Amino acid sequence: MPHEKSGFTRTWRAVDTVFEVFCILCLIATVLIVLWQVFSRELLSSSPTWSEESARILLVWIGFLGAAIGFREGAHIAVTFLVDKFPAMLQAVIDRGIQVLLIGFGLFLVVQGTQFVIDARMATLPGTGLPRSVSYLMMPVAGAMVILYTVLQAFGVSTKRYVEAGDAAELD
Repeated sequence: MPHEKSGFTRTWRAVDTVFEVFCILCLIATVLIVLWQVFSRELLSSSPTWSEESARILLVWIGFLGAAIGFREGAHIAVTFLVDKFPAMLQAVIDRGIQVLLIGFGLFLVVQGTQFVIDARMATLPGTGLPRSVSYLMMPVAGAMVILYTVLQAFGVSTKRYVEAGDAAELD
């Protein structure tokens, strides 16, 4: 049985790693595209037509990908000053309710994002010639990752990859 769990853990961590690397690559690509755009405009007196649109698409992707990573790390906004005063049983119920809401949010992103991708697949973006659906593609991907992270957390699996100094002291 432990072997199966480690196989499952390796699988979801591999998916998570690909997801995170893709997010980092989007960020690097955005920086390089914007640098090229500025260089071309200022020194060559001609900006490429695709650069602004590509950077905008990548920024949207980074926003959705980063939000999903924020859910993974538990970095989303949580107002706990009131909930912390409740009995432990009620806190657990509220935590489960929040997880249900997060799964609902992830499902919303998957369903609406998929619909946006389908609706926009025939239109093209003027600067790049890419299908307009590329702008919406990250919604269902980020939604699926929010669902994955929330389900894992609901079953007690720690999805955090990065531990802050204060959190590390609590773990000891």
